[in-house]
Amino acid sequence: MTSQPNPFTGRVATIALLYLLGYLIASSLDLTTTALALRRSEVHEQNVFVTNAQVYASARAWAITLVGGLIMVACVVFARRNAWRVEEVWLRRPVRSFALFYLNPWSRNAIGRSPLHMLSFAIAFVAFRVLAAGNNTLIYLYGVAPIGAPIQWIARRTSPVFGFAVVIVVLFYALAIAASPLASRMVKSWQNAGA
Repeated sequence: MTSQPNPFTGRVATIALLYLLGYLIASSLDLTTTALALRRSEVHEQNVFVTNAQVYASARAWAITLVGGLIMVACVVFARRNAWRVEEVWLRRPVRSFALFYLNPWSRNAIGRSPLHMLSFAIAFVAFRVLAAGNNTLIYLYGVAPIGAPIQWIARRTSPVFGFAVVIVVLFYALAIAASPLASRMVKSWQNAGA
């Protein structure tokens, strides 16, 4: 670990704003293509949290998006302000760092890798929204729903909420792990800049 820097810096705000801009662009793509895909008569929104009596609720989708954005910005700020705490071993092996579970990212046992994870989650969320936009575009153009198919398969055997949650959580976690090498490089650069 590198030494503790001054915790307040204008760079934190700049990074948070840049992330929020990227998040909002990716989210707009997702929500716009969702509305486009729903123009097909046979298409129904699989996200049970943004439907009301099987009807897509755009205002609810945007509200959830804004809350999610605030949470993800908090993850980026946490990662940026605690970059100096990330241990070198996890910067060299960011994917492997996900094998160790914890509940409290501020705990002494977790803080050596949790900023890396929070940044990975934030990056993954943007990637996930872009992936969802691509999925929606495929639905609109071809009627094919690569993400929706496993949700429906699980939902038929369990419940719509469970089907949606399982597929989304697994996909999101996989994207976070895939994003961890990029997050590691960012954390290293922050450490080198005095975090």
